[in-house]
Amino acid sequence: MLKLVIVVKRKPGFSPQEFRDYLSTKHAAIVRECPASQKYIRKYVQSYALPIALREGSTESLDQPFDAVSELWFDSVEDIKSFFSDPDYLATVRPDESRFSDRDNCVFFVTEEKQVI
Repeated sequence: MLKLVIVVKRKPGFSPQEFRDYLSTKHAAIVRECPASQKYIRKYVQSYALPIALREGSTESLDQPFDAVSELWFDSVEDIKSFFSDPDYLATVRPDESRFSDRDNCVFFVTEEKQVI
């Protein structure tokens, strides 16, 4: 299986909490209910950035450069391409992405997992 990782930057005007609420409820429901998602996506996980300093010697929380990571698992590259060109995705999911995310500043890449621990 292949995993599409999307590193998401929130749209200006959304607070971190508003962004998280929208992504985890409204957008998640749109993705779940989309027939293209049901056809091509095998798993969908959202993770949210926390303002926690991890650098040595830092005591202040960080303003993260990104706000979330979405992970979508597919059986093949062909399924990824089919999902993103599917009319149902284009009609429902794609327009919603622009409501809450700064899509031009999001990062998309495909990975193949290898468990280490």
